[in-house]
Amino acid sequence: MSTIHTAAEVAADAAAADPSNRPPKKSSQTCIPCRVRKVRCDGRRDVCQNCERLGFTCSFQDAASPNQDSESLTNFTLPRRRVRLACANCHCRKARCSGETPKCARCQAQGIECVYKPTKRSGGLSSASQPTHQGTTDSELESVTSEPPEKRVMTTKDNQGSHHGPQGLDHGFEPNGAALTASSREPFVFPDEALIQRTFNNFFRHIHHVPTFSFLHRASLMQRYHAGMMDKALLLALVGITSLLMDLGPGTREYGARCIDECQTMVLQDLENPSTIKIQALVLIMKHRMLSRKFTTAFMLAATAARFAYALRLNYENPNLCFLARESRRRLMWALLTIDSSINGGCSDFTLMPSESMHIQLPCTERNFEFDLPQVTEYLRPVPTRPFPDDVGSLALHVRLLWMRSRVLYCTKNVLGMPESELAQLPELVKVLSEELTGFNDHLPASFKFSESNLQLRAYSPRLCVYIMIHVWWRQCYCDLYRMFLVGLKEALPQSGLTRLDPSFVSYCVRQCYEHALAMADIFKLVLSLDGGLPVTDLDLPACAYQCARILYFGYQTSPGDIGLTSNQVHEIGTRCLTIAKSMEHVPAGASIVSYDSSDYLITLY
Repeated sequence: MSTIHTAAEVAADAAAADPSNRPPKKSSQTCIPCRVRKVRCDGRRDVCQNCERLGFTCSFQDAASPNQDSESLTNFTLPRRRVRLACANCHCRKARCSGETPKCARCQAQGIECVYKPTKRSGGLSSASQPTHQGTTDSELESVTSEPPEKRVMTTKDNQGSHHGPQGLDHGFEPNGAALTASSREPFVFPDEALIQRTFNNFFRHIHHVPTFSFLHRASLMQRYHAGMMDKALLLALVGITSLLMDLGPGTREYGARCIDECQTMVLQDLENPSTIKIQALVLIMKHRMLSRKFTTAFMLAATAARFAYALRLNYENPNLCFLARESRRRLMWALLTIDSSINGGCSDFTLMPSESMHIQLPCTERNFEFDLPQVTEYLRPVPTRPFPDDVGSLALHVRLLWMRSRVLYCTKNVLGMPESELAQLPELVKVLSEELTGFNDHLPASFKFSESNLQLRAYSPRLCVYIMIHVWWRQCYCDLYRMFLVGLKEALPQSGLTRLDPSFVSYCVRQCYEHALAMADIFKLVLSLDGGLPVTDLDLPACAYQCARILYFGYQTSPGDIGLTSNQVHEIGTRCLTIAKSMEHVPAGASIVSYDSSDYLITLY
């Protein structure tokens, strides 16, 4: 019995040893590349997720001999992924390096020498002979594309709506602004992190307080940037306008101009999709064009921005939005209105945004906007007949005053084209506008009225710029209103028309024009005496300084008795106005004002 059992066991062992009777081996759930890399594999056949992402050839070992698995792993080699090398300067400072040759973006922006250390594979070649990333695959640039959207090379428009350049478009720009040759075919490269941070710091510290640029909310913008959600066109526009108004380093001003060109191209290539962010970028582009004396471009872009704004109904309140979004939209619309009023110059045919179309509140205070504190403010129309509330914002006063100035300019333009037989109604028009301007100053809270003490209190405040411009514009409005009575001035009525008016009325208007110009010169004197120096301003301050010197010089030449100044006094005022104008001499439009400022007039005095 035991012998039979032993024979059965032997037969069973022999059957098990036969390969033909062995059960089929279960297929592996890990591909060979993932097994070699010792990472988890999802087991998806044809190609697993890891191999698809990295571009590896995915293969699975289904049935094999006991030694076949080890032999496959031994013979299998993974493609080498070369890590992008950083230049010596970026490496020692532990800064992100773009890896471009002959200079990386950071060294280009800062104007420093860029040196790449030779490697064994490069055979000791210099950085100029090292290959660039052009022509590499997506997997080879995996470390680059993991950066935030602001730092990626522009290719296409991503799923989140961030703006990229179109595929195949040769922008031909380098970070330092030097034009590339057509044969290089390198795409436009965004600013490095250091330049972006300098842009943010300088913009919000020195430029944001200028009324036209105050529509951006710093905390919200920085959150979007760090989350990788900031719009590329807006980022380029910020770099462009900040590099023009501030010194961000060697070559950045030229590079900033190219950023503006690129931003403009991106916006105009996507006209089908208007957005608030595109309008914000357009405002910055227009201001850059105006400061660069490219007024025709700004004139045309203003029409696009206005169409975008009307299409999005930004001129109406949207109660479904949070306070910050509504306030940012309001400030953006008032910035557009301000630009439009400066472009049309009182010509109704060129007006894109009449005040009647603005159905939104005036801006709130800077503190409430910064800390997201909802505030109900007044509307622009009608003209207020009671004092302004104590919590009125300086930006709201600035908007209201520029609206009054636009009405003054409309009046003077119409009067110049009015038949002389209808000039009898001119004194009444002048009286109405003059009373509105007087009421504006009377309604100001005590802290907003102009005095040396109030000016000194704001010497180190970001509100200094708008405080100065409120009172300078107020004086300039009177000069715009009364200068049409200065016989011989370009903006004046002809002598034949003035003879139809009461001589005492004309004499009163002439004296008022000179008095307000002198008062403006006194403001400039106090501003120049501030310890903190002049704040960053728009072209408004140099333009008003030019008009002040022009009117006073004209008065000294034509009627010195009315102006009551000696040649030395006129020269001193002209020098003062020239100093104010030179604060914007670093921009082309400001330099053009300086080139024919009061110094040119006053040369003839000696």
